[in-house]
Amino acid sequence: MQNANVSARILGHLRAAVDSPLIKNRRFLDDEQLIRSEQLEVLEEIFNANVRDAEIKELTSHFAGLLRRDHPCHLAVWGKTGTGKTLTLTYFLNLLTQLCAAEQIPIRTVHLDLTNPGPCFRALNDLACLLEASKYYRRGISLEEIMQKIEAKLADYHGYLVLFIDEVDNVRHDKENFMAFLIRRLPQRIPAKLILVLVSNHLDWPDRLDARVKSFLKVNEIVFHPYDAVDLQRILRIRVEKALDSRSVIPGVIEKISAIASCEHGDARKAVALLARSAYMAEKGHSPLTLEIVDQAATDLETDRYLTLIQSAPPQLQLAMAAIIEAKRRSKRTIIRSIDAYNAYHELCRRFHTRPLTSRVFGDLIAELDLYSLLRSRIVSRGRYGRTREIILNLPGELVDRIYRVVLDNIQ
Repeated sequence: MQNANVSARILGHLRAAVDSPLIKNRRFLDDEQLIRSEQLEVLEEIFNANVRDAEIKELTSHFAGLLRRDHPCHLAVWGKTGTGKTLTLTYFLNLLTQLCAAEQIPIRTVHLDLTNPGPCFRALNDLACLLEASKYYRRGISLEEIMQKIEAKLADYHGYLVLFIDEVDNVRHDKENFMAFLIRRLPQRIPAKLILVLVSNHLDWPDRLDARVKSFLKVNEIVFHPYDAVDLQRILRIRVEKALDSRSVIPGVIEKISAIASCEHGDARKAVALLARSAYMAEKGHSPLTLEIVDQAATDLETDRYLTLIQSAPPQLQLAMAAIIEAKRRSKRTIIRSIDAYNAYHELCRRFHTRPLTSRVFGDLIAELDLYSLLRSRIVSRGRYGRTREIILNLPGELVDRIYRVVLDNIQ
C-alpha cells in the first residue's frame, strides 16, 4: 500500500510538471546546447534590440575598406569576460562573409579558440589543423615545421584571410614566437591579405609583448564595456520568450536579475545562468518565477561557485582552507595569524595521514586561496621580528561551515 502511495505521488509530480511547465525549451538557457543556426538566431534578435550597437558600428567602420578591395589593418578587441566579444565577432564575421560572397570578394575566416591556456606549439598546431594544413601532433615535430605547413597551405590563396584569435593572451610559452610568426613572418610569406582579430580580457596584454614584435603590431582597438541594466533586460527578455512560459514570470523578475548582474559584474552569461537557476527552482516547486526565488537562486549560485572551486582543488589546497577555518574557530580575533593556521594545518595532516608541506609552500597556498577570493591575506612587517602573513576569512558563516564539511568529506 505504501509503495502504491509513493508511485501515485511520483506520477502526480510528473503530471504536474508536464501539464504546466515553466521551462518550455531549456536549451535556450544554455548556449552550449544550441546548434550554430540557433545561436545566430538568438544573436540576430539581440542585435536587433540595439544591444552592442556601438561596437557593431565600430566593426563595420573597420572592415568597410574590405568591400572596396582595400586592406584593413589588424584589430584588437578588449573587454571583461561575458561582455559579448566572441558572440559579437562570430555574428559579424559570419555576416561579413556572406556580404563578400555576394560581392565576389574571396574571404576566409578562421576562429582559433585559445580559451584553454597552452604553449605556442599547441596554438600553432590548432591553427594548422583549422587550415587543414596538418593533423594533431603530440610531440616529435618542430615549430618551424608547423609554420612551414601553414605557409604551404596558404601559398595559393590570394583572397582575404581573417584570423580571429580568441583569448590571445593564453599562449603561455614562446608567445613571442607565436606573435612574431603571425605579425611579421606570415604576412610576408603568403599572398593573402591577412587581417588579425586579437581578442583578450586584459587591456595591458600588448604591453607584455617583446618590443620588436610590438613595434610591428599596428592595430585599431575596440573596447567592450560591461552590459548595463537596460542591455541585460533586453537579452533576458529574448531568453524568456524562447525558453520559458512568460505568463509564469512575475513582473519585475527580469528587472531584478538585470539589476543584480549589472551591479555585480555586467556579465550576460552570469545573468542568463541566474535566470536558468531561478526558473529551475520555480519549476521544481511548481510555482511561478517570483522575486523571492530570484534572491534564493542568487544565493545558491554564489555558494555553489565556491563549493565547486574547493571541491575541484588539489588535496593540499583543500587542507590549507580547512586549517584556516579551524584556526578561525579557535581564535576570537578577526585576523588569523599564519603561524596559527600552519599549526592547524599540521594537525589536520597528522589526522589524515598526509605529509605536510613547508611553511613557505603553505604561504603559497594561502596566496592561491586569496587569488580565488576564498579569503584575504596580506604580508605585514613586524620590524625586528620579521614579516608575517595576516589572513581574514570574510565569507558568510554558513558557507564557511559547508566548505569545511566538504573538505573533510573529500579528504577522508
